[in-house]
Amino acid sequence: MFDLTTSRDFYAMLVEDFDDFMAEPHSARRALHCAITAYHLYEWIWGDWLKTDYDVQVAIRIRDRDSFCQRIVDHCPWFSFIKSLANGTKHFVRKEQGFQAMRVGGYDPYDAGYLVIDFGEDAAEHRLLPAAHLLEVVVRFWRDFFRMYRFDSDLPVSKYHVV
Repeated sequence: MFDLTTSRDFYAMLVEDFDDFMAEPHSARRALHCAITAYHLYEWIWGDWLKTDYDVQVAIRIRDRDSFCQRIVDHCPWFSFIKSLANGTKHFVRKEQGFQAMRVGGYDPYDAGYLVIDFGEDAAEHRLLPAAHLLEVVVRFWRDFFRMYRFDSDLPVSKYHVV
């Protein structure tokens, strides 16, 4: 796609999307673009190299693209929420399954607010999760995945992460 030809290129786009969102943590557009990119990166990795890298498939105990996606959820439980956001955006699902995405704050001209995931009253003290935390966990997961299985020392780095 244009000049995005490898999964590394797609990861670089994810880092840029994340940095853009962190600069505007009230922007649903930037958050959703980051979530969509974070979710679809697994397909880029699979299509780019993992479907033919049997050593890595054995190492992470997968056999196909679907089992790869499930393995990600097993190792990064937050990925399932990223998947819900991405698919909810794609399929016009206004109420995500199991949580609600919303903006809080922004009540005066000096406060734009920020985005949160609301897991509902039953979640008690774990009810609200800032979207920035959710996105950061998944971006870091992908960074670590590339470092572990592609041995790429020249990965793009977010200006919001300590390396």
